[in-house]
Amino acid sequence: MNFYFAFGTVDFLEKLVQKHKNENMALFYNNETAILAHETTKKSVFAAPRKYEVLSGSGNFKDSFFTALTYVPVTDEGKPLFEYNIAQKISILKDKRGLVAFRVLRPLKSDTFVIASFWLKESYYLDWTRSSSFEELEQVIEKTNAGINQTVFSGPVYTKTFHSLKEN
Repeated sequence: MNFYFAFGTVDFLEKLVQKHKNENMALFYNNETAILAHETTKKSVFAAPRKYEVLSGSGNFKDSFFTALTYVPVTDEGKPLFEYNIAQKISILKDKRGLVAFRVLRPLKSDTFVIASFWLKESYYLDWTRSSSFEELEQVIEKTNAGINQTVFSGPVYTKTFHSLKEN
């Protein structure tokens, strides 16, 4: 399965959604930008998307009203270790209150993995960030970095959050 992100203005991305109504897409925004997520087995309808392969996931992200994208830049040498460690612990995301869907995304043209979580509302995400399962996920990232003598990260790990345009 392929997952794509396009960035732009809300107006521009809304036009893409309207033009491709049969595609599996969801539009989100924050105070910096808007993103359009597209999941398909085919090529993206976007002209210049960020391209990912879905490593694991569940749920229908179109049903969400809030999303958190955690960006994890990983060196080429560190990718197998990161993928192994995240596969061992990603089940901690399943069945969390308010979680609609999640995806672990392998980059196709960069070094940055994305752990995408899609929620019914922001407060459920914030509750989760204060939970022990969130700490477990952070420990998976730390364990990956401590797993070899040199760092497997090619940059800082960070998260960006977005809201849906849909009424909640």
